Amino acid sequence: MTAPPLSALQIRIFLLCALIVLLDGYDLQAMGLAVPALGRQWHLTPSAFTLAQSASLLGLGLGSAFIAPLGDRLGRRPLLLAGLAIILLTSLGAATATGPGQLAVWRLLIGLGLGVGQSNASALTAEYAPLARRATIMTLMGVCVAFGGVLAGLTAPQVIAAAGAQGLFLVGAALPLLALLATALGLRESPAIAITQAPNRGGTLLVLLRPPYRERTLRLWLVYGLSAMLLYFLFSWLPVFLINAGWSPAQASHGIALLQFGGIAGSLVQAWLVDRHRTITALVGGYGTTLITALLFAIPGSAPAWPVLLVFMGSGVAGVVMSIIALGAIFYPPEIRATGFGWAGAITRVGAVLGPLAGGWIIAAGVSSRTTLGLIAVPALFCIAATLAMRRSVADAQEQAACDTLSESYGS
Repeated sequence: MTAPPLSALQIRIFLLCALIVLLDGYDLQAMGLAVPALGRQWHLTPSAFTLAQSASLLGLGLGSAFIAPLGDRLGRRPLLLAGLAIILLTSLGAATATGPGQLAVWRLLIGLGLGVGQSNASALTAEYAPLARRATIMTLMGVCVAFGGVLAGLTAPQVIAAAGAQGLFLVGAALPLLALLATALGLRESPAIAITQAPNRGGTLLVLLRPPYRERTLRLWLVYGLSAMLLYFLFSWLPVFLINAGWSPAQASHGIALLQFGGIAGSLVQAWLVDRHRTITALVGGYGTTLITALLFAIPGSAPAWPVLLVFMGSGVAGVVMSIIALGAIFYPPEIRATGFGWAGAITRVGAVLGPLAGGWIIAAGVSSRTTLGLIAVPALFCIAATLAMRRSVADAQEQAACDTLSESYGS
C-alpha cells in the first residue's frame, strides 16, 4: 500500500531532527580543521591534540549509552532540548580554552550532548515516519552528518580568517542555539511516548540483552560496529593511502569527496530496498560492492580506475552505515527505542576508534596502498556472513513492525 503524503507536522519534525544530526558532522569536521590553526597559535604540533580529537568520540559514546536512553522515560523532546543546551554551552567553553587539556575536557562534554541528541532525534524520526518510508527518511537524516562536514569545510577558511580557530567553536555554538530555539518552538513530543505511559516504560542495557531483543541486539552491534570500523578506517587514512600511491594532496581530498558522494547515493538505494522489506538484500549488496571494489583496488594496473572505484567503495561502506540505522527502528518498539539507538551509537564509536588504530598499524607495517585497500575485502566478507546470519532476526522484527500502525497516523 502506498504511504499517504507527509503532513506539515511530519516535515517539520524531520527537518528539525536533520538539523540536530547535522551538528555532529559539523563538529567532527570543524575540530580537524581547527587543529592546524590552534597549533600555530599555541606553538604545538598536531599530535598534541590527539586527546582533544578523541574526547568528543568518547563523550558521544558515553552520552549515547548512559544519557540518551532517558528519552524512553522522560520523552524525546526534553532530551533533545537538554542535548542542544549542552552542545551550546560547551562549544562556548571550547572557544575559551587556552590549551589542549582544557580543550579535551570541553570536547568530551560536547560529545555527551551530541550523543543525547543523535539517539533521540533518530528515535523521534522513526516514530513520525510512515512505515513504508521509514528507512528512506531516516537515511536522509543520516546523510545530514555528511552535509554538516561539508558546511564546516566550506566555511572554515572564512571563519578562521575572521575570528581565528576559536571562531569555528563559536559557529559550533551558534548552530545549536538556532536548533535549540527552533526545537523549543516547533518540536512536538512523540505520540509513542504519550501512548506508552506505563510505570515500566523505558529501557536499560539489560532489556536489550534479554529475549526477545538479545539476538537482534548482538547481531546489530556486530554488523554496525564492523561497518563503522571500515568507514572510519577510510575516512581517517584514505588521503594518506592515496598520497602514498602518487596522488597529490588536492587529489587526495577529492578522493574523500568521491567516497562521500558514493555513500549518499548508495545509502538511498539501500534505504529504498529496506522500505520494501529487502533489508538483507540491501546490506549484502552494499558489503558485496565493497568486497568486489576492494579486490579491484588490489589488481596491478588498476590505478586509472581508482576514482570510479572510490565512488563504488563509498556506496558500499558509507552507504551501509548511513542506512543500517533504520534497523534500530525495526528492531525496537517505541518504549525502548532511544535505548536501542543509544547503545548502537555507542558501539559505532568503538568501531570509530578501532578503524583508525588499524590503519595506523598497517601504515607502520609498510603495507602498500594497493594491498591495504585490497585487504578491506576481508572484513567485508565477514560482514556478509554476519548479515546473512541476521535473516531470521530481521524477518521477525519486520513482521512485528508491520503490526504497529501508529506511525501511519502521526501526521494528524
